[in-house]
Formats: sequence, C-alpha cells, structure tokens
Amino acid sequence: MDKHDFDLEALVASAVADVDLSGRDIPAIDLYLDQIITLASDRLAQNKRGEKDKLLTKTMINNYSKDGVIKPVKGKKYSREQIVQMMLVYSLKQNFSIGEIKQLFDGVYAAEGFDGDALIESYDRFLDFKAHEREACPGIVKELLASQGLDMQNDRDFFVGLLGISAMSTYLRNVAQDMLALRYPLPEKDKEKEKKEKDKEKQK
Repeated sequence: MDKHDFDLEALVASAVADVDLSGRDIPAIDLYLDQIITLASDRLAQNKRGEKDKLLTKTMINNYSKDGVIKPVKGKKYSREQIVQMMLVYSLKQNFSIGEIKQLFDGVYAAEGFDGDALIESYDRFLDFKAHEREACPGIVKELLASQGLDMQNDRDFFVGLLGISAMSTYLRNVAQDMLALRYPLPEKDKEKEKKEKDKEKQK
C-alpha cells in the first residue's frame, strides 16, 4: 500500500481504542501485587502500542509507593482504593510528573468528605468522561484539519497537520497543569524541588 494511501478516520479510531480497568472490575477484596499485575495485564493488554510499551509493573507500583503517590500498603495486600490510585497514576503520568500527581492527590484528599469511596466513584466518572472524549476525538481531529484546508495525502499538508495536532496536545496539557497549580498550589518550599524534578525528566 502506498504510504499516502491511509484512512485518517481509521487511524484516529485506532489511536483512541484503548480500554480501562473500571472500579467495578476491581475486586472488593484486597489483592497481592502479583494479582494486581495479572489483572492489569489481562484487562489492559490491547493498550500496548508497541513492543516496548509497558503495562503496570511491580517496579512502577513500588516506585509509586516509595514516592508517596499511593497510600502505604498494610501487610502485603493492596486495597481497592490503592489499586484505583495505581490506575490513575498510570493514566496521569502521560501528562504530569510524579510530583504533580502527588500534588493532585494530596489536594483532593484534603477536601472535606473526600475518602477512598469518593476516589473510586470519581475514577468511574472519569472513565465515563474519557469514553465521551474517545467518541468525540475523531470528529475534533477531522474538524481541526479541515479548518486549515489540509489534504493529508499531501506531504506538506500532512507535516503541518501533524505539527498542529501535536501543538493542541501541548496546549491541553498546559491547561491541565495550570488547573492543578491554581486549585492545589504547592507550598513555596516544594516549588523549587518540583521544578528540578521536571527539568530532570525533560532531560531524559
């Protein structure tokens, strides 16, 4: 097939065809780490976009715990709340640093009446929101490209379109980061530490 002969709608549909592990899919009983890894691997396998892509791993979970992003484990089993925290970190780390995710969790848990049950409910509402975004994304991409009169079979137009979509991704990430900073600002003493961590991540 010629490199120019591709179906944009099919490409976008494939890009947003990820699946999630909902709160309803997580057992009410506490699970060992190996059980969590198996559960995530079974349910999220189709999210791998390449051989090097990783699903949830023991190392990731241990790092989340060490960084204080998920609540400390009692014994060797993890609660439903902690598993939802893992799923959220796994999702959020595409756009936030680990420090920012901890900032978000610390901020929302400090809100009156917010507990483990509220986290699980919010997580499932987020997945419903995400499903709506997944459905809307193909139309948004098509409209963005059409607004500039781009022909994606043309190499120059394709280049401009790819750059434009990438820029939109950056703008949306910036909005989310600014929302976080405004609602749950870091104490002054932690701002410099967070800046150094973000600078270090950018260099990787």
